[in-house]
Amino acid sequence: MKYQATVLALIVIAGVMGLGVASGQTSPPTDKSTRPAEPQYINPAIKDYGKVVQLPGAAHQPRDGSQIVVDITKGSDPDKLNSAIEKVCRFVNIYAGAGKDSAKVDIAVVLHGDATLTVLRNDAYSTRFSSKANPNLECLSELKKAGVKVYVCGQSLTGKGAKPSEVAEQADVAVSALTALVNLQADGYAYLPMLK
Repeated sequence: MKYQATVLALIVIAGVMGLGVASGQTSPPTDKSTRPAEPQYINPAIKDYGKVVQLPGAAHQPRDGSQIVVDITKGSDPDKLNSAIEKVCRFVNIYAGAGKDSAKVDIAVVLHGDATLTVLRNDAYSTRFSSKANPNLECLSELKKAGVKVYVCGQSLTGKGAKPSEVAEQADVAVSALTALVNLQADGYAYLPMLK
């Protein structure tokens, strides 16, 4: 009887251990050399925003002469940088150095909907949102230095009770997002909606 209990216990232990292996559960490696390397992020054009990983051997490398219009309607917490605007910095950095070779790109941004007020001057933004300053302006300044053109919808601006005179120097007021998007696409810009 003792012998049968011991055999049964060994079978149960072997079964439990076998389940771990069968389900893909293995013990973590103890040797650091078997762990994947941490990604090396770079910021080739815009230093403080939009970090990227260089992938010189990947498919669909950045193509020189590309034109992109980014359609941003997403709002954010008024005290934080709008993540959709920072994502445009990533696009700039991708073309500047994430591929095998850097590539020239023309990027335009059209802001409307809940993203409209991200371009207000500090004083107008502070009055509206009871904050110290507009957290988006530094990032928008970096985009402007990198050659990105930023447009805000004049219709949305007026609809939200703001004036064109309250828009910071980092952006230009367009008659509407509609006209800006149609005109830029007619000029050959690829349309990229920023959904998140």
